[in-house]
Amino acid sequence: MALLRQHTARLGSRTSCYSQRCVGVRPAAAAAAAAVAAAAAAATQRATWLKVSAAAADAAVTSAGDVAFSAAASGAPAQAPQAAAPKQSDARRAAKDALLTWISGTRRGAAATKQLRGQIEEAQVAVEALSPAELTYDLLEGKWLLMYTTAADVLPIVGLDLELPFGLPAPVTVGNVYQRFSSVARGSVQNIIEFSLPFLLQQQQGATFTVEASYEVRSGRRIALVFEEAQLGKVRISPGLEALLASALLPRGYLNQQLLLAIRELNLVFPFRSAQQQLQGAGVAAPYLLTYLDEDMLIGRASGTAGTFVFRRVPDHEH
Repeated sequence: MALLRQHTARLGSRTSCYSQRCVGVRPAAAAAAAAVAAAAAAATQRATWLKVSAAAADAAVTSAGDVAFSAAASGAPAQAPQAAAPKQSDARRAAKDALLTWISGTRRGAAATKQLRGQIEEAQVAVEALSPAELTYDLLEGKWLLMYTTAADVLPIVGLDLELPFGLPAPVTVGNVYQRFSSVARGSVQNIIEFSLPFLLQQQQGATFTVEASYEVRSGRRIALVFEEAQLGKVRISPGLEALLASALLPRGYLNQQLLLAIRELNLVFPFRSAQQQLQGAGVAAPYLLTYLDEDMLIGRASGTAGTFVFRRVPDHEH
């Protein structure tokens, strides 16, 4: 009986030992299973990344192949696709068109009301806001047609051709007004006014008044003007006056021809000084701020309250 009890105790001890071993094995088996699952997840993720990368690479190769094929078909060298061009040029064009729309019908500013001038000023500022900090002065050279001004010394001139009461003709018909700039190296500028006298001179281009000046660049957006001389010339008398001089006042002959020739070749040249030069000296330069300049538009602001000017580029041969 005692032997049986000892044998039973030994079996219990072994069973407990086996149980402890089994309990110790279970955590190890769980850890191993977790490691295997993590490895499987990593393998799956890597496979997915490889699949996506392969798809992206295939798309890139296809795109490059399309570009190369198109270039080969056109005979041009292959180039990588480029990003879309910025929309700044569209905004600039829209702002310039809006300004030109506002100033149209104002007779270069002579017929603009106070309220309209304010609206034009806002449109002008919108264009000036698109100007770079420093201008490309190579664009300044050329001939510019005056479209609008607020200058107190110019408005009376462009307003001379306004219609008089009772349908009477204006005493002077003002044609085009230009500024012609030379290169910066040469540094000369002309203010050109074409005008006519009714019944005496040809319409629009009966005579030309030109003010000569020199200029130099003072900063990225500022130049200085020194007025030098003015000339009156290119006189074209009207057919009626020519017929009157030829037939009624003078007999046909040498004297008649000389008089007509003298009128056509009339070219009066005299010194010209601005008000500032008259007060401070002939060599005093007038500052002129160029607030906008591109291929087809020029905007300038004279010093102080002398006014603003809006120009449009025209061919140099335009009259």
